[in-house]
Amino acid sequence: MVIEKDWVVVLKALAHPTRLRIVAELLQGTKCVTSMQDLLPASQANISQHLGILRNARVVDFTQDGAQRCYYVCRPELVGGLLELLRDAPAPPA
Repeated sequence: MVIEKDWVVVLKALAHPTRLRIVAELLQGTKCVTSMQDLLPASQANISQHLGILRNARVVDFTQDGAQRCYYVCRPELVGGLLELLRDAPAPPA
């Protein structure tokens, strides 16, 4: 089996609890950093850093309205499928 470099980049980007929560929120609809700050226990700067990693992995992208950037999942089928697999997987052994 050939492992695509893109797959590795996406999986690494999603391998952080805060980024998983960001992506789960964005799957529900486009959100700006300030609105995500109200939903997540992280600072605006920290959320922006995580969004940068997700954007570099081509998981999210943004639209700009003046100075405000609003983010969305640009590969919803891929990300939604991965999150569904994780939700349905049995818990790992302790």
